[in-house]
Amino acid sequence: MAYEYEDNAAWSLARASLRARLVDRAGVLVLDIGCHTGAFLAGLPDAWLRHGVESAREPVRIAQEQHAVTVIGERIETIDDAWAGKFDAVTMFDVLEHLPDPGAALAAAARLVKPGGTLMVSSGDLDSWTWRWLGSGHWYLQTPQHLSVISKPFLQDVARRQCLKVREVHSIPHRHANLAARSSDAIRALYWGMRRRGGVWRIPHRVLQSLPGLRHLRHMQSVPWTMSLRDHFVATLIVEPDSSLD
Repeated sequence: MAYEYEDNAAWSLARASLRARLVDRAGVLVLDIGCHTGAFLAGLPDAWLRHGVESAREPVRIAQEQHAVTVIGERIETIDDAWAGKFDAVTMFDVLEHLPDPGAALAAAARLVKPGGTLMVSSGDLDSWTWRWLGSGHWYLQTPQHLSVISKPFLQDVARRQCLKVREVHSIPHRHANLAARSSDAIRALYWGMRRRGGVWRIPHRVLQSLPGLRHLRHMQSVPWTMSLRDHFVATLIVEPDSSLD
């Protein structure tokens, strides 16, 4: 999904966080796993050394030629051992849901971070109200490429096992939007959940679609893509200084 840098909630928050944490360091090495065209890396300070992991040929070409990204592998499991413990920061935005074993992917990513360095990840948040309300009807499960869904407790568990410290976790939307768009998305999510449940929920479902300005809801035939609601999270993890790099 392509949209402006500042509209991407995970990117804009991560950039601000990394700048604040690494602003006074020289020769900062950053790796973006699943970097695509390198658009996130392009928004970081010019003096930082940009690295990426990406398998698609055309995005790799753009990342290398337009954004000076050094692509070090096609997939996280193919990265050479020589890169272990080399990066000041490693990022993974909307990558874990594409993998059959997100825990193993987090462990592999953490291995690439310097002791005391930063690992930032974003993904769908099973703890958010839209996931609890819509369940399997959530828009983020409508693409066959999404194999896994994680939660904050899952992240905490992986952190304990991998000598990581969860520094902060922010609930975010997939993309930023104004109040009108967020309100519209919330109404559509509520309506779709009522429709899926049926039973006694048919009453508020029918009331909602009869209200002035909301009668268009009755024409909904598919899952609402409510990307402006806070149904994702971005987490900052710190690799403990005594972490093993085996």
